Formats: sequence, C-alpha cells, structure tokens
Amino acid sequence: MLLKTLDKQDLDDFEHRVTKRIKDFSADDRFPQMENYKVTRRMLDDYLFDKQAVLDSKGSERTQLTVAGTLIVLPIIVLSAIPEQSYPFGHWTFFVFLAIGVLLALIVGAVIRLLIRIRLRRLSNPVIDRFINDVLNYEP
Repeated sequence: MLLKTLDKQDLDDFEHRVTKRIKDFSADDRFPQMENYKVTRRMLDDYLFDKQAVLDSKGSERTQLTVAGTLIVLPIIVLSAIPEQSYPFGHWTFFVFLAIGVLLALIVGAVIRLLIRIRLRRLSNPVIDRFINDVLNYEP
C-alpha cells in the first residue's frame, strides 16, 4: 500500500506532469511543438531536471515536519537546563519559550521557501518556461 502511494507521489511531481503531457498529446496538431519555441528535447529535460531538483530541495513533508518539530522543542530543551527559580517570565516562561520555538520554525521555513524562490528565479529560462506553460495549459 505504501509503495503505491509513493509511486503515485513520484509521478505527480512537476517534471513528470510536463513529460507525461508531452507524451500524451504530442501527436495533436494544436499541441505546442518544441521546434516552434526553439527548444530541444535535451534542453527541456535538463531544465525540468534542474527545476525539479530545486523544488525537491525543501524535502518531503515528513522531513519538513521533523525539522519544524525539532525547532519548536529546542528552546524548551534549553529551558530545562535553567532552574525554575531563575525563569525570566515566571509561570509564563514555558509558553514564551514555546512561542520562540514556533517563531524559529516559521523563520526557518520562510528562509527555505525564499531560497527556493531565488534558486528558481536564477534557473528561469523564459523561452522554456513559456513552452512548459503552454504545454500544461493545453486543452485537447
């Protein structure tokens, strides 16, 4: 059961959606042709591979949740090293440190998304992007 789920997930990524769409509809006359965009198959494959690598760099959902959970708990672990009499916010210290952990997890998540966006922008090729957009928006 898990293997079927993983196979389906692998086939739903960006690279596979584009290549499957090209494979399914390339015989149609109205379907966007690579030659019209001056794009070779190798250029497209390399671009899709690189773009998918950037999209996958954030990790799986499980990895993301593990990192977030660790970052949320980290300030609480630091708090456990402080004697209760020295808590800076009294009884509210636990909640303050928990909020710090949540904030830390949100900041790390935002930085990761920002880095992915920057890498995608740097990788961007307007001609290939226009071809991919036309392929994905093609209605038979």
